[in-house]
Amino acid sequence: MGSDADGGAGMFHELAAGDRRALGRAITLVEGGAAGAREAALALEWPDRTRVIALTGPPGVGKSELANRLAAYFADAGLRVAVLAVDPSSPRTGGALLGDRVRFTGDSGAVFFRSMAARTGEAGLAPEVPAVLRLLAAGGAERILLETAGVGQGDDSVLRLADLGIAVTAVGLGDAVQAAKAGLFEVADFVVVNQADRPGAEAMAASFRALRSGPVFLTSAIEGTGVEELRAAAEVELEARHPLDRSAVADADGSRAGTPGPAIRLHHVGIAMKDGSRGAELWRALLGLRETGRYRVDEFGVLALFLAPEGERAPAGGFLELLEPTSGDSPVARYLDRRGEGLHHVCFEVEDIHATLRALEARGVRLVDREPRRGAGGHLVAFIHPASAGGVLLELKQA
Repeated sequence: MGSDADGGAGMFHELAAGDRRALGRAITLVEGGAAGAREAALALEWPDRTRVIALTGPPGVGKSELANRLAAYFADAGLRVAVLAVDPSSPRTGGALLGDRVRFTGDSGAVFFRSMAARTGEAGLAPEVPAVLRLLAAGGAERILLETAGVGQGDDSVLRLADLGIAVTAVGLGDAVQAAKAGLFEVADFVVVNQADRPGAEAMAASFRALRSGPVFLTSAIEGTGVEELRAAAEVELEARHPLDRSAVADADGSRAGTPGPAIRLHHVGIAMKDGSRGAELWRALLGLRETGRYRVDEFGVLALFLAPEGERAPAGGFLELLEPTSGDSPVARYLDRRGEGLHHVCFEVEDIHATLRALEARGVRLVDREPRRGAGGHLVAFIHPASAGGVLLELKQA
């Protein structure tokens, strides 16, 4: 497996033949920092059929066994499967603390398994993960299960690399409200309460269903309960959405170089408050801002108050929007219950919101709204998922 001028196609040409030994050697070269290996891997074409499913969450919730079970079910469905498990680093050797033989208990003939050390990677992810994912895809994997080291409930950076993100938890790690406050269980596509045989698991799943709009599953990875249902739901969701745009070469953290989106200007910054009128008085006293508009938006269950500097009807630097819930079950009310008052979202104005949403979805950006809705003042608005916007809820507004 030699390096040549053809980049990834030349250095790793044996992968296309499905040679597992060649795949293992290629991953070892990338992990070991061999000259040109990472760049060559990132230059490989990403097959359209390959999708990545991330499993993340706190340690000790059964992610490894769940990955094993899911991999077996995907393989039984006729798909070529790979599992990439990012382990904590050994303090003695610097390598994966557990390793392949300990972590994987399934059929090694049906599933390609690889563990790697997190080393100094962000939120439990090794810097080489994007390159290794490309190697697995080039080697023929159609479903790649990416399991993180489980550094904590805020471990959501892995979602940027995945077509589908699954947050896994279990009874005994605090209640659902505390977990939701950490953020991960709010932005993941699916939530799984594992170890369903333990007392309190069903109640915890019910709590998550009350806190979020996305699917919540109850599984027992050891017994296999609910895992096939999870796999089937994952397939349905993957079919319904566009794959991530992996055409550009990824950086070490999974981000990709590119041009900014077609935003015209910052329109406003939204702040969630229990009492909008009290908030308006606060900002008037602080900076002399005055109220320029007040809109009740029943679809969102919110009263929106727009503030601007004195004498500016449409400030070039954007408005301040105060969001007061008008019902106890509105998204803003739930946000206040979880996080309290504070920054809720950032809004940019765009020229054509329909075209912008189509372009973003085609690039793999995770959308809250695939079609725009009517927001404050009757304007068309749509939201971008925090997982695709650096952890910030992003709103787009039709100019």
